[in-house]
Amino acid sequence: DKGGGVPLRKIDRLFNYMYSTAPRPRMDTSRAAPLVRKPSGGRHSPVTAGFGYGLPLSRLYARYFQGDIHLYSMEGHGTSALVYLKALSSESVERLPVYNKSAWRHYHEAHEADDWCVPSSEPRN
Repeated sequence: DKGGGVPLRKIDRLFNYMYSTAPRPRMDTSRAAPLVRKPSGGRHSPVTAGFGYGLPLSRLYARYFQGDIHLYSMEGHGTSALVYLKALSSESVERLPVYNKSAWRHYHEAHEADDWCVPSSEPRN
């Protein structure tokens, strides 16, 4: 982008949740989400910038698929975000748990514990 860049001392913080260099959205306590009027003068829409979730979630998704995201910033000019992903689908494997007969005993609870919503009917020793 050409938004003026990010100072080098702040680059490491950009991937922290809830950290943002964008102006804080104005919160209206009467609504569940802050609203902003679209530049075209149209209806209001929810604000999606400035909460500090964009870059951390982008990196999380990239790493989930065995990739990564890197930021390169020139203070006073702008910032570039490079996303690295595997080129071949055979190299990027989604990590899913194994569900088969031999692994079933690890996932199956023999006795389900009572919770506070449905207490047990009799005391246990």
